[in-house]
Amino acid sequence: MSEALQKVFEHGAQWVRADFHLHTRADKEFRYDGDDDRFVASYVEALEAAGIRLAVITNHNKFDLEEFKALRKRARKSGIGVLPGVELSVKDGANGVHTLVVFSEAWLAEGQDYINQFLGVAFAGKVPAQYEQENGRSNDDVIETLKKLEAYNRDFFIIFAHVEANSGLWKELSGGRMGELAVEPLIQKYALGFQKVRTHDKPDSVCRTKVKGWWGDQYPAEVEGSDAKEITAIGKGRRVYLKLGDVGFDAVKFAMTDHTFRVASEFPSLGHSHVNAVRFEGGLLDGSRVTFSPHLNCLIGIQGSGKSSILESVRYALDIPFGEKAQDKEYKDKLLPHVLKSGGKVIVEATDRHGGRFEVRRIWGHSPDVYVDGVLRPGVSIRETIIAKPLYFGQKDLAAAGKGFGHDLVEKLMGDSLKGVRQKIEERAGELKTAIENFHSARSDAEDKQALEDELEDVKFNLEQFDKHGVKDKLEKQLVYNEDLTYCQGIHETAEAWRKTIDDAANQTEENFKLIEVHSSDQNTDFFTRYAAKVKELKGTVATAKALAATIKTNSTDLDELRQELEGVRDGLKEEFAETERELVKALEEQGVTSIQPNAYINLTQRKQELETGIAELANRTGKERTRLEAVLTAMNSLNNAWHDEFKLIAAALEIINESQGSLRVEAAFKGDRNAFKAHIDGLLRGNNLRKEYYNDLSEAYSDFGEVFKDLEKACAHAKGKSQDFKKLFIANLYSLTAYQVPNSYSVTYHGKALLSHSLGQRASAMMLFLLSQKENDLLLIDQPEDDLDSQTVYEEVVKLLRWLKPNQQFIFATHNANFPVLGDAETITTCHFRDDEIAISVGNIDDKSCQANVISIMEGGPEAFERRKTIYQIWKSRCA
Repeated sequence: MSEALQKVFEHGAQWVRADFHLHTRADKEFRYDGDDDRFVASYVEALEAAGIRLAVITNHNKFDLEEFKALRKRARKSGIGVLPGVELSVKDGANGVHTLVVFSEAWLAEGQDYINQFLGVAFAGKVPAQYEQENGRSNDDVIETLKKLEAYNRDFFIIFAHVEANSGLWKELSGGRMGELAVEPLIQKYALGFQKVRTHDKPDSVCRTKVKGWWGDQYPAEVEGSDAKEITAIGKGRRVYLKLGDVGFDAVKFAMTDHTFRVASEFPSLGHSHVNAVRFEGGLLDGSRVTFSPHLNCLIGIQGSGKSSILESVRYALDIPFGEKAQDKEYKDKLLPHVLKSGGKVIVEATDRHGGRFEVRRIWGHSPDVYVDGVLRPGVSIRETIIAKPLYFGQKDLAAAGKGFGHDLVEKLMGDSLKGVRQKIEERAGELKTAIENFHSARSDAEDKQALEDELEDVKFNLEQFDKHGVKDKLEKQLVYNEDLTYCQGIHETAEAWRKTIDDAANQTEENFKLIEVHSSDQNTDFFTRYAAKVKELKGTVATAKALAATIKTNSTDLDELRQELEGVRDGLKEEFAETERELVKALEEQGVTSIQPNAYINLTQRKQELETGIAELANRTGKERTRLEAVLTAMNSLNNAWHDEFKLIAAALEIINESQGSLRVEAAFKGDRNAFKAHIDGLLRGNNLRKEYYNDLSEAYSDFGEVFKDLEKACAHAKGKSQDFKKLFIANLYSLTAYQVPNSYSVTYHGKALLSHSLGQRASAMMLFLLSQKENDLLLIDQPEDDLDSQTVYEEVVKLLRWLKPNQQFIFATHNANFPVLGDAETITTCHFRDDEIAISVGNIDDKSCQANVISIMEGGPEAFERRKTIYQIWKSRCA
């Protein structure tokens, strides 16, 4: 295959435009007035300009070998395949039937020209001048012609040219003869196309509908050809496209025999996101680049060859999760470090649904980075923006439809679509945490208030003892000064706190305003001129706030200076206060009282003032306990609503998924996982001598822990003699309990029966068919999808469905089962070999001969085993007939 053709098929089998009816200068009907030495180049340039990748040269009853070889050689350099053929005027019908014969390369092998040899037989007894033109007529009818062609033991096929026109099959033959041809084995074997079908249904003439009625399943491909009689006419008229992985005869013939999937009248559009290639830097795949088709891709190789390594690298780069129930997670966790090695990098080239190109680069052990045109684009969602809802299933995952697999399946199917509501859940949980902290704070304040009140009673009692001896009156002046200074200190602290709040806010806002950039608009220039003026005014408020902070500081300083003045007056009275205390002590001693000290009275008085202030503050705060409890209940309700919003999204998505097919259903129950409910409370409260029966009762009576809190007194009764202990523990763990999202439960049924009750094979089949029915998931990665599937199921149910689905989804499978690449008609087949501590890869497709050899060698046991099995099957078939 030429370098140009290799580039065409870089991503596997492609839709290419074909022209099955082309004439050249060798044809008497063809007009060319240019230079002789420019004909070949001009002809190929015309093919290239028309977008034709496959050209069949079909001159009237003539084949010019040298001209054909020159055209084919030049075309290959431009990535165009040219096949040899003739437009044979077969002696059939009233005016002859023009039949395009397309020959395999074997007709020209080893320098031979069996095509012209055949033409000599077909027109035996005539000279070229009599038949090398449009109206020439061969010696035989269609069936005899096919017999003579077959006698050469070289492959070929025929296409009936311009079937509705003069000398066309439908025009020349009657309905009875058309019916006879339909059941003729040679026609069924070699007639692979009708060219230029135009009439769908016309009662008074032969048309598509009538011929399909006669031919049934034998109705061949409808193709097009420009029937060009000059270079400028090449590519004119309607088009036909073939899906090919090569432009050789074998690939074209296979496409024609598989025309339902491989022949199209319009170029198929591509609307799904997909991976174009994955390449590697470092590790066992260093320097390798694996290309993919947007459709079906199979990675093949013996066990340990590296196919799972490539699949897993794509999964890792795209950050597709394993799923909680992944069956081979331990193996896969060890696989990538071994393959990529330290510092190894995976780069995935991808295209989104709109045709945008991206690169996702991920170094082992780091997060993935998204690049557009080589520029890093942080924040771009890989599994939403780039590849829409990719799914990954490892070995045995499809059959793992056991306990909890419904949750795992839902998580995979929903992908990042729950990201928004889960962000809201996280926010609501944060609000609940704050509300519970405030609630706990109020409860703590109440306890602190009670402790202060108890201490205050004790202080008051001691002061009463002092008062019996007239101590208060004698120390009143000193006490007043202390009380006044305490008041002033409180005012100073309040002023400083106010100043700091304003100053901090002004500084932070100033930093925020610096981030505001000047905005310009081509359409709203005048508006934004006025708007900028108001923004400037807004920024000016920072200066106002700083000026206010400076004023507060001045006031605070002035107040503190006044306090210091009062403190100086008090300090100036120290001797007076000391003399008063000495006289008081002497007077008390004269009364026989030695246990009372004046300084103790002063300290008690100050403590009394502090306690009364503290109690007043706490009384103000504990008065909000009810409000804070209501805030907790409100936050719980908001969090519960967010949980329910998530459930509604899941339920709606499941309804769509369930309606897309009728076999497998996934039903959701809101907070239905009661075992998780019990396990959570047991894990938190274990070791407190509470019996598990209590938790069973709670799980049956309440949907979640928020409901338990709302009905806490009754809920505690389930703990019987431990009710108060349970209450204290519940309150102490209030956030950990009420913020816990009791998981939804999911029931998975297949044909109305619980999936878990089916066999492993049935479960795997059900899951595979279910996944293939999901149209929103653009990419499906599966490692060995055939595990637990029997071969009949793989072909009859899975592969047949895949062929219809793959135009609109991308599939990448690592497989040992030949049904997927061969019968699934994989657009790319990547062969993996492990040798010399590296993974060697080669990318091909089902039409590529070297790739076909790899499939036979790896998946069929080699050519000898393949041929032996083929022989045995033929014997069995004859015996069973």
